[in-house]
Amino acid sequence: MRVPSVGRPGPLAVVASNAVAPVGVLAFGWSTTVLLGVFVLELAAVLCWAAVKVPFAAKRPNNAIDDHRLLGALQAKRCGIDLPGPFPPVYLRNLPTLLTLVVLLAPIELGAAVLLFALAEPTITTETTGQILLGGVGVFAARGVETATDYFRDGGYRDHSPRSVILAPFKYVFGVGTLLFVVGPFGLDSGVVLALVVAGKLVYDLRTIQVERDPDRRGVFYRLYGSKETEIEPEPVVEPDGDPVVRAQPPRTIAVADALYRGVVYTLTSTVVVCYAVAAFLAVFALRLAAVPLAVVFAFGTLRTITRYLRYGPLEYRGYDGVLVAYDTLFDEPQARIERDEVKSVVVETDRVDRIFDTESVEFDRGDRTPELQFTVPDPDEVEHDDTPGSLTAPHVDDPKAIADALGVGWLYERDVEEPAAAD
Repeated sequence: MRVPSVGRPGPLAVVASNAVAPVGVLAFGWSTTVLLGVFVLELAAVLCWAAVKVPFAAKRPNNAIDDHRLLGALQAKRCGIDLPGPFPPVYLRNLPTLLTLVVLLAPIELGAAVLLFALAEPTITTETTGQILLGGVGVFAARGVETATDYFRDGGYRDHSPRSVILAPFKYVFGVGTLLFVVGPFGLDSGVVLALVVAGKLVYDLRTIQVERDPDRRGVFYRLYGSKETEIEPEPVVEPDGDPVVRAQPPRTIAVADALYRGVVYTLTSTVVVCYAVAAFLAVFALRLAAVPLAVVFAFGTLRTITRYLRYGPLEYRGYDGVLVAYDTLFDEPQARIERDEVKSVVVETDRVDRIFDTESVEFDRGDRTPELQFTVPDPDEVEHDDTPGSLTAPHVDDPKAIADALGVGWLYERDVEEPAAAD
């Protein structure tokens, strides 16, 4: 196995993080308790630096959740927010993965690691606590060097999506957990077994580096989960030259009303509705007890309101000759584009907001774009990298026919909308 060269500080930092444990055992006589404690803190360091990396990942996840009612609106956004100084842009579409990591994955993985640590029946003293913290600082700093060099300085963020970033802590839990599960029955107090744990951890991390840096190698995790090579590099939406034939953007009053309406509807048509029942039950005993579930309802409803507004509120629909572009005026970035030949059908719908403000919502559909079901992730050269959505929707516009005519699909509008309405 080829060890990373001196010119690659990132991999060397990972190797250095592994050196903390054997140096502590051999030079300072660290116990099994200290060794396992350092492993737990290393997982915490990996999770922490993963959370730092996620907002800057430039690729889109290959399992996009654009249709998810709560968070899909964020992941669908095409925009990078520039930061001052040497930092790369952060991407709003990475926020759902960051929330999932911080709220769900990190607590579960750290909880599993702490449980594993507790099952080893550690002997906690003032001395061992100090040694664990010393080792934890060492591995945290080493992982930080790897993040600063490989990910930020060398542009590793360009090769990752937020989803591929969080693969590292997941593999860490599986690798170290499996290692301890295998050697655990033989007794971790044995010096030989202790050495095998340290050596096995080092071999695991070196193997991970080797697979990540060799495009011809794909391990089990990469086939089941994917890797940075199988993630989607977003193609910028190109806006035609010249002035648009038609411009349509709902007034802010309608956009805000739409967002508020969607927020309320979400709390009534999702699992959040259970909180209403809990609040009613608790109110029987004390009204203030009902404040907790109602606060949960308010939080989810507010999140849904914000994500809905961010997705559609700032959009201006620009119709050119045979092209329709949805342009985000808040982030100054085109979000979607559809051409005349791509449209297979036109659908016009009216919800409560449309009926109140006398508007209509029009959808230009590309037809069936359901991905083929596969049990493993295909090789990188076989992955479908097209992240074009199946349709382009313009909600709450005054004259959807004018948009359809500018796009060149007025005949589809008449076929799919006006003729069925006349038949009714």
